[in-house]
Amino acid sequence: MEKNIYKDSRIDLRIEVDQKKFLVYAASLRDMKLSSFVVASALKEAEEIVADKISFALPEKKWKAFCAALDRPARTIPKLKKLFTDPSVFDAEKE
Repeated sequence: MEKNIYKDSRIDLRIEVDQKKFLVYAASLRDMKLSSFVVASALKEAEEIVADKISFALPEKKWKAFCAALDRPARTIPKLKKLFTDPSVFDAEKE
């Protein structure tokens, strides 16, 4: 897929002059334009935030306990079993 070199969306930001100077300096250290630097930095942060929501890590002892809990057979809960086997108010009455 060919990369589109034309941007089709815009984000406007208001920041303090000192903040902009700092970002411009940081972008220059990476030999990047300010907008490219800001977008790359924001995307990196967004990826980390999303990754934190879809995966997790545990110390080995807790990981083993977690896996053991997943591997245990499910408990039978009589009231829950009854809930799913008895007709509900949404079932049509048979006449």
